[in-house]
Amino acid sequence: MIEEFKYVVDNSKYVHINTDKIDTFINDLGDIKYIHWSEEIPLDLNEKEWILLVFIIESMNFCFWKKPKWKIEYNNELMSGSNALFYSVIKEVENNSKFLTIDYLYNLDFDSFKDIFKGKEECPFIDKRYNNFKETITYIKNHDFYNELFNIKSDLELRSYIVNNFSHFKDESIYKGKTIHFYKRATLLVNDLYRVSNTIKNNINNINNLTGCADYAIPRIFRDYGLLIYNEELANLIDNEQLIEHDSEMEIEIRANMLYLIELIKDKLKDKKIIISSAELDSVIWNMRTQARKSNSHHTITIYY
Repeated sequence: MIEEFKYVVDNSKYVHINTDKIDTFINDLGDIKYIHWSEEIPLDLNEKEWILLVFIIESMNFCFWKKPKWKIEYNNELMSGSNALFYSVIKEVENNSKFLTIDYLYNLDFDSFKDIFKGKEECPFIDKRYNNFKETITYIKNHDFYNELFNIKSDLELRSYIVNNFSHFKDESIYKGKTIHFYKRATLLVNDLYRVSNTIKNNINNINNLTGCADYAIPRIFRDYGLLIYNEELANLIDNEQLIEHDSEMEIEIRANMLYLIELIKDKLKDKKIIISSAELDSVIWNMRTQARKSNSHHTITIYY
């Protein structure tokens, strides 16, 4: 996949990487510490319940940029975006003992599903999230799901299992005749499964073959730092909050250049004796999104990120 991203980098018209800024960016990363979100959530779940929870969450974890921002309240704190999604589901788990049972989920109708995500504004693309949720639960109910998972022996095999059996994780684009395999949400899910399931962790050993996760926030951070340079046409569209079409050359170039840049940063860190996987580094950089921003994120309507 890295070769695919390099192909896009080498042929890009709208986006370019400025390697001169990498050292400055690394200095601003500070102490690199990766913490998975499950470590910060006080849920008393067994292994299979954790697996079901992360499959549910990542099946719906996409496209939160629409305004006004959808927000929910959890423990007297306002959450927005993907955090609002996570904590809406977590709140349901806390309040509904039946929620993490497959028969209950299989019979959950749209109105009941929608109630889980109540906020001041409606959760964006709620119908698409429900469709993804239903596909996920239907597969899990009708297959020997946990045995299938527990027989997988590598991170790439696990990602392929997810992509091949759940169509809404099949995040692929065609760029100048070549298929580019992004698999953003599938990568997130493999990382989740590795963190929450000891069986899976012992079976696959590591997640070192995964790439980063091409989304909205990290390209904006890289642009703020001068690591990603957009040409005038693309910069004007993003600065004026115009839609960038899914599968367009502009969108593919943003995502592929971002992912290749993560690999370059990871290599620089390795030279400094800092060893981190691409997926972990992606998360560390993503957590910089709340810092003061100089530029906008690109806007694309998609179920893939």
